[in-house]
Amino acid sequence: MEIGTKVTFTLEGQSFTGEIAKAYTNSYLITFESTDPEIVDKYHDRVVISQKQVQPV
Repeated sequence: MEIGTKVTFTLEGQSFTGEIAKAYTNSYLITFESTDPEIVDKYHDRVVISQKQVQPV
């Protein structure tokens, strides 16, 4: 997948939709938005997820 692709992924038991910001060897840096204050405080709307756990929208 390329930078800018919309994807879905699961983080701490919740499903999120985000956009690939950077591609690494086996993972992606994904930007996303959440209304959960704990998720926002912990991840600051960015997370690195394994390529195996990411599905295109």
